[in-house]
Amino acid sequence: MEKTIRLTVGQAVALFLQNQWSERDGVEQRLIPKACGIYGHGNLSGLGQGFMECGREIEFHQPFHEQSMVHMAVGFARAKRRLSTMACTASIGPGTANMYTGAAGATITKVPVLLLPSDHYGTRRQGIVMQQLEHVTEYDFSIADGLRPVSVFFDKIVRPEQLVSSLMEAARVLTSPDEAGAVTLSICQGVQTEAGDFPVKLFEKRVWHVDRRPPADAQVARVVRLLKDAEKPLIISGGGVYYSEAEAELRSFAEAFGIPVVETIAGRSTMGDALPMAAGGMGVAGNFAANHLTEQADLVLAIGTRMLDVSTCAQTAFQNPDVRFASINVLGKDAFKFAAEPILADAREGISKLAAAAEEIGVTPNEQWITTTERVKKEWHDLASPTLIVKDGEAMTQAQALKIVNDAIPENSYVVAVAGSLPGDVHKLWDTRGDKKCHLDFGYSCMTYEIPSGIGLSMAGEKNVFVCIGDGTYLMNPSDLIVAVREKINMTVCLFVNHGYQIIRALQVMTTGTDFDVEFRDQQGQGEKKGEFLPIDFAKHAESLGAKVHKASTGEALNLSLNRAKREDGPSVIVIEVDPYEMSVGTKNSFWDIAPPMVSKDPKVQDLRRSYEEQRDEIQRYYL
Repeated sequence: MEKTIRLTVGQAVALFLQNQWSERDGVEQRLIPKACGIYGHGNLSGLGQGFMECGREIEFHQPFHEQSMVHMAVGFARAKRRLSTMACTASIGPGTANMYTGAAGATITKVPVLLLPSDHYGTRRQGIVMQQLEHVTEYDFSIADGLRPVSVFFDKIVRPEQLVSSLMEAARVLTSPDEAGAVTLSICQGVQTEAGDFPVKLFEKRVWHVDRRPPADAQVARVVRLLKDAEKPLIISGGGVYYSEAEAELRSFAEAFGIPVVETIAGRSTMGDALPMAAGGMGVAGNFAANHLTEQADLVLAIGTRMLDVSTCAQTAFQNPDVRFASINVLGKDAFKFAAEPILADAREGISKLAAAAEEIGVTPNEQWITTTERVKKEWHDLASPTLIVKDGEAMTQAQALKIVNDAIPENSYVVAVAGSLPGDVHKLWDTRGDKKCHLDFGYSCMTYEIPSGIGLSMAGEKNVFVCIGDGTYLMNPSDLIVAVREKINMTVCLFVNHGYQIIRALQVMTTGTDFDVEFRDQQGQGEKKGEFLPIDFAKHAESLGAKVHKASTGEALNLSLNRAKREDGPSVIVIEVDPYEMSVGTKNSFWDIAPPMVSKDPKVQDLRRSYEEQRDEIQRYYL
């Protein structure tokens, strides 16, 4: 008879998790080295007690909001290149519901996190359970079921015996490069404390091997022929390059064959701006050079990217009438986008095999295309550089402040920017030389992600983490600073104060000719928020949460604040006043499909709609 051990479900979960490991390229690490959670009546005596008694090798952290703890786990997993992540537990009802947004972000950006929400009682002997739904026709439906559409794997545990197969599948999915995302085990409140006789083997050390998928020779042969025939080849580097640790292979490939590389938001800093073939960020928030090259390319090799609308400028970025597409991706759904010739493979493996094939077939650099790359990069530098100099007597712009931060921070640093105009400006303007890495997100672009993800990056071992966040995002969940203070996280938060959601204001003006309800102003008249800016003292607020605080409204003050923050322990917050309305220098061919109203009494709106339709119909296309 198989040897068993009697444990509660909560204890079994914790004991299993602390014995799971991942391995890639011969390097082993814990799959779940950390966990976090907020305890309530739905999980305190189940999962909570389980982690306390049987999960001592898993470091437990206490956040202040369930959404934030999932963001923290995503930041941690990203820093670990998706080879390790965190487990997140919440109580039933609102605690579980608060994880929806974080789960959606994890799944959309393909980052593994383990969610352990609580569910109603499986027996139902208790009658109606506080904080749960009473669905009219589905008695088994609960708040936790809302996690189904935003999870890549979901299982509702109503019996202890289910746990064996469910835990194994959860670990498999968490370590699958092409299935990464939110993994959810929703465990009924009463079941968490129920005991079962579990196989001892379940709790032995288990190593999940994250093998690199090799490309098929036939796929490589088809793509290399396209490369051989191309006169203006272009590489789009996405997040998959980062997760595969394929940066060195990408750079060598691009330089060897004279192929310019543009980067998506998720792939920003994978190429490194110092290299001749590095053209920087492309797309809606891309720079002039990257978007010009994208517009001219006759072959686009997309590596590790989902080709979102912000990268493709809503299907307008590629204007060469003869443009062809190829791709390297582990997921077929993404590999075949834009009718691309696919290489289904790990990014590092795919690039290496393609490089060898290109050398064998005699692919050579096109010197004219290299010259074009050099020219447009210089044109972009000449266009942008003057706008980044702070002028005496003028308010500092966001772009100018970012340049000062960029110059001041040390090498091997990490900048985080996710929501609002900041990730776009970082994507466009950040200089990644000196291994100044970017953690940007337009895949989900979730407000409140910045500070907890910065905490997650720091917990994963990253040094010199700088979080760039707008005042609107900060106000949504500033309690994350308390976590950083308590955990003694050495991180600098650059809080840009522009008195509202100014990127949305700009889009409002672009599509309607006016702005409404986006600035932080006093109310005047009925529903009219047109008074003075609200006198919010962000410095005092951050200080009250325990952070060390500095204020800067000039370039000189910002430099001084950054230097002081370097010498401080724990989180520092620099409150940066910037011009609310001065946006960064524009880009070439950065159409984004946000349509003005089709019907309006306002002639301005009618004109904007007419102009939008003319532009859209001229440049938007299917790539087949």
